[in-house]
Amino acid sequence: MKKIIALLLATLMIAAMATSAVLATAGASGANGVAHTITITNTDQNVSHTYEAYQVFSGNLDGSGTKLSNIEWGDGVNGSALLTALKASQDPLFRYDPDTGKNVFADCTSAADVAKVLTNFPSTGKYTASGTENTGFQDMPAGAIDAFASIVAEHLTSTKSDFTESGTYTATVGGDGYYFIKDTTSPTILNGSGTTESGTTVSDTASKYILAVVKDTVVEAKDTGITVDKKINSSGSKVDADSSNIGDTVTFEVTVNVPNTKKYEDHFIFVMNDQLPTGMTFTGIQSVTVGSKTLSDASLTSTNHTASGYNGDNGFYTLKVGANSSATPAVPTITSGSYPWSAAGYDAVAAAGGQKIELTFNEFKKFVEKNNLIGQTITVTYTAVVNDDAEFTATENENEVKFEYSNNPNHDYHGDNKSGSDPTGVTPESTTRTYTTSIKILKVKDDKTTPLPGAIFKLSSTDAMNRTVLTGEKFVTSGTTASGLGETINTTTKYWKLKDGSYTTTDPATLSNTSKYESTTQVYFKATYNVVEEAATSKEIIVASDANGVIQFTGLDAGTYTLEEIAAPEGYNRIEEPATIIITWADPLASGTDATAKTQGGYLISGTFADGTFSYATESGTSFFKIQVVNESGTELPSTGGIGTTIFYIVGGLLAVGAGVVLVTKKRMGKEEN
Repeated sequence: MKKIIALLLATLMIAAMATSAVLATAGASGANGVAHTITITNTDQNVSHTYEAYQVFSGNLDGSGTKLSNIEWGDGVNGSALLTALKASQDPLFRYDPDTGKNVFADCTSAADVAKVLTNFPSTGKYTASGTENTGFQDMPAGAIDAFASIVAEHLTSTKSDFTESGTYTATVGGDGYYFIKDTTSPTILNGSGTTESGTTVSDTASKYILAVVKDTVVEAKDTGITVDKKINSSGSKVDADSSNIGDTVTFEVTVNVPNTKKYEDHFIFVMNDQLPTGMTFTGIQSVTVGSKTLSDASLTSTNHTASGYNGDNGFYTLKVGANSSATPAVPTITSGSYPWSAAGYDAVAAAGGQKIELTFNEFKKFVEKNNLIGQTITVTYTAVVNDDAEFTATENENEVKFEYSNNPNHDYHGDNKSGSDPTGVTPESTTRTYTTSIKILKVKDDKTTPLPGAIFKLSSTDAMNRTVLTGEKFVTSGTTASGLGETINTTTKYWKLKDGSYTTTDPATLSNTSKYESTTQVYFKATYNVVEEAATSKEIIVASDANGVIQFTGLDAGTYTLEEIAAPEGYNRIEEPATIIITWADPLASGTDATAKTQGGYLISGTFADGTFSYATESGTSFFKIQVVNESGTELPSTGGIGTTIFYIVGGLLAVGAGVVLVTKKRMGKEEN
């Protein structure tokens, strides 16, 4: 009996071992409960994403890896609640019948029943991989599978598998089944420097919900990273930075590709947000194109492009321009590209801290899909003028742009602009930089330290000048009123202009000889300027040194200038030879730029000037090019000593007396001879 019992036990043990081997083999070929790997390929992103996998159905895959049998609810969903929601859905994509209150899931009582209904759903949603619309795939409306995924997303449990990132995203799941993959990326965007900022919005589009039958599976995330590029159109070249005068018009060009809008149901938010600095004033949109299509400003057309009957043939945009800060005055409306504008216009732009340009693409989804524009280039071209508040030191006038857009294809958007809790993404910023510079003339006496006011200079250029902000003085005719910001006129002291270009306070009415006067009737007053607006066609500016011996020309571009002293103050000699001043510029952030220029906003200065020196200086935190000019005083010629007029009176008297004596003597001698 002992031998028989031992034999039976051995047989049972062998049988148990054989059973385990059979189960393991079945598992290796796809049995439920055996781990599999899901890999997400996702190469077109701006930030890292976070994905989670939830098991919707569990079951057993056949050898082909396409058919799932023995289907039950997976541990990633609340099966009973999901079934109830599916049965109650009134989504027309589920062929909901309002008369009977039923849809395609109405008669389902189990996970297997739901799975059987899903076999009639299109696998690719509303559009095929080639981009053509599904009009009757199998016997269900297009987009039904996406609607199913949206309901699944509302009935997930806490049981999930997390993905790890290493080039691709991978997760290990517990067995065969039908899995729901969700993008749960944290709200983060990239800023212009490439670092991250928290508390904002996702800078990529979130992936559309993914449903896949799994053993070891590779899926592609339906995500597209959107990036924008901004350039300055400088003489036909597209550059990141340029040098300009105050008053110059700068042309900007913003480009971005049309994203894939087809995974979104009805609307796709697409808005350009551009922020101009205080030193630049927006002057208008030149053009907006998408591929070969030119869009119209919706405010300038009578076409009702937002009506339900809009067919998408033509594209439209809406433009808003306002202050960067709502706490400051609104920026004035600019109706033309002329410059300058009123003092109030200057103040408003400066007080607002610059301007914000918001350009909204209307009915964007319908327009780009109707015209097959997905992937085409969007180009927005607009202009701005460098104004008198522009930075003129080594600091650039930076201009930045970014796009806000729909980034969650699982959300139902209802219009062209963000509303309430609509999820949107923001692209990394793209920036351009505009530089301008300044020349400061320090006029001193021949001791080379004492300031010399009243020296009149002319700055001119045949190719570089436009307008400049001046610090200095100028003589204006009587009756002139202050016209620029920071301009004051002293009407107490009268001046008259001399033919040598200088001015005098001596009233010609007190003199008998007025040949040195240009006019004896034209009266001038001295005006002090912080802002002077000169005609662009004159290409020259005339100004006098102020009480501190200073003239400063702010807002200059690179180029060749001539600086000439027109008239010296009374008692000093005018410098006869004009100066040639050459200013060069190169992008200070570009490789190969001169090391000194990099610290000076990209500028270098050179030239010639009699008794003048060139230097780059910093005073009170303001960087500029400084030229010190020395004026020699007039020459006082020596003279011989005079003996006065008395001697002439005495001599004259003696001569008269002598003449009388001679006359009397002659008469007496004549009488004696007779």
